[in-house]
Amino acid sequence: KIRQTIFLLPLFLLAGCASAGGSQSRDLDLKELCTEEQVFQYADFEWGTDSEQLFKQSFLKFDEKDLGHESKEKFSLENAESNMDLEFSDGQLSQVSFTFDIEQDANTWIQKEVDELNSLYGGGIATGLGNQIYQWQGEQDTVLQLTAFTEGDESATVILSVASMEYSIGS
Repeated sequence: KIRQTIFLLPLFLLAGCASAGGSQSRDLDLKELCTEEQVFQYADFEWGTDSEQLFKQSFLKFDEKDLGHESKEKFSLENAESNMDLEFSDGQLSQVSFTFDIEQDANTWIQKEVDELNSLYGGGIATGLGNQIYQWQGEQDTVLQLTAFTEGDESATVILSVASMEYSIGS
């Protein structure tokens, strides 16, 4: 489990930050992060799907970024917005993440989301040196992780992601 945390952290640090904008956004439903079989994934974005197939079947549009693809559409969670970031390993989907910049009451926002995730998926494992990392283990070697990089009590960058360790780089 520590290997997974250490492995995922560099990917999160490299994820692009969301920018605030006046565009239309869709609500991010935390229930869409897990299947009935207790596999963590976003909605019907199945792990191992190749990028070309995923982009054809998705209703979302994506721009290519340095380390993956970013949705053109924004997602909102408790008044914070993010794009969806997709990462591929050997051309197969391995991680879906959302990066939120919380400008005020960050600790309250984080605790509310952690409480909601705990109520949906059971008690997560809390770790982190200087940062808050919460992790939930799913079936088929999948993980849900919330990582908060806090800047005092008021602001933070929070990355919410689901990943498949089977399809991740270096696994």
